Amino acid sequence: MVFSSPIFIFIFFPACLVAYMICRLFKNIKIENICLLIFSVLFYAYGGFSFILFMILSIVLNYYAAIWFDKLDINDKFRKKIFIGTIVFNLLLLFIFKYFNLFADTLFTIVNVFSTTVIKNIIPKILLPIGISFYTFQILSYVIDVYNKKIKSNDNILDLALYAFLFPQLIAGPIVRYQTVESELKYRFANIDDIYIGARRFAVGFIKKVLLANYIGYVADTTFNATPYHTGFYITLIGILCFVMQVYLDFLGYSDMAIGIGRIFGFHFPENFNHPFISCSLTEFWKRWHITLTSFFRDYVYIPLGGNRKGIIRTCINIFIVFSLSGFWHGASFNFLFWGMYNALFLILERVFLKKYLDKLPKFISIIYTIIIWSFGMILFYFEDISKIGPFILTIFSKEYLILENRGLIETIYNPYFIIVFIMSILCSTPFFDYFDKKMAEKSLIFITDLIIILLFIYAIMDMVASGYNPFIYFRF
Repeated sequence: MVFSSPIFIFIFFPACLVAYMICRLFKNIKIENICLLIFSVLFYAYGGFSFILFMILSIVLNYYAAIWFDKLDINDKFRKKIFIGTIVFNLLLLFIFKYFNLFADTLFTIVNVFSTTVIKNIIPKILLPIGISFYTFQILSYVIDVYNKKIKSNDNILDLALYAFLFPQLIAGPIVRYQTVESELKYRFANIDDIYIGARRFAVGFIKKVLLANYIGYVADTTFNATPYHTGFYITLIGILCFVMQVYLDFLGYSDMAIGIGRIFGFHFPENFNHPFISCSLTEFWKRWHITLTSFFRDYVYIPLGGNRKGIIRTCINIFIVFSLSGFWHGASFNFLFWGMYNALFLILERVFLKKYLDKLPKFISIIYTIIIWSFGMILFYFEDISKIGPFILTIFSKEYLILENRGLIETIYNPYFIIVFIMSILCSTPFFDYFDKKMAEKSLIFITDLIIILLFIYAIMDMVASGYNPFIYFRF
């Protein structure tokens, strides 16, 4: 179930709100938590009931492991063994469900290279639990922080279960640290301002997802899947920009909706994006893009590896390791690994010498550099079939600027509606609308902005119901 689906908008979320408001009448946070936990389990069960058992197993094991970390002496060798075992267990679950199929297929491919007869892969395919990458990292951050004495373990397993299962951020983040919501699991109160801010944030995210990301995503998919060399330079370039903005607005919109829903229930989730497309370097870009994931790898991988404290060579190695892992985290396919390595390469180049030259350039040139580097890398992100990457890149350098064979795509791109959506998508990738909203608030005209949001939200709902094209890129992670 995704937030931009009719079953969520018309059935699940209204039912959850009504049940939660009834529970609030008892003025007991435990009852409210149980209500949210039940609906979170139902939300997850909609996408795969059998996987709930594995989540429950994970919660129980991590719950007791964290309690032991608190009880045992910090120098106790058994404590360290439990910690290593817990980390291995969590990562093993992630590996089995997310990466086992890839490694099995790769193994059989390698065997067949050296075999005289073709050996078929008879290992059954393992289904991927929804959101496993997100909730695995959340539960890992909890046990690691308890082990390092940064937080106390929670002695209420239902609270920990709610932290892991909480449906707003369960399948697509943001990755929420336990200490961020620790106090709100024990006490929270959403006043009318919280509900207004949360509902408004949800509506804005829904609009970004349905009206912008979905539409330009269709153009991106059509371009990337067109016959190689049959699009020409201009259409290919537009297709790449559409995919870049689709990924951003798709994930940004979903993060907005998650943060908005959390706010309605009294939770304050961290921001996940900070206008990355105004960055003057790829280094700055990654500080603004998927902030909760970047901070996770920084705190739990990069710094423990030594960070930048052990010389430039070790720093570059650490950057390469972190972003290779980050790339592989995004999907069980080697193209994501190559995408992570591609980002690592430019981050290392900026660290070694490039950043000082970028700092001397006019800001708009540095921004253009960043957008070009990021956009080119997104070609690797799109094609899970690596063999398609080369022909598509060659299309970019085609001598033909506009090939008229693909009339359907040309008509779509030169459609006035697409032009409006494309321009709005670009503006959403800048601080323009935040600035506009702030100025309207300063002039006490925020009601006009709210009215526009309401009208666009209603239109987005109608579009959602009428359209059968509603992809969610990060749903597979």
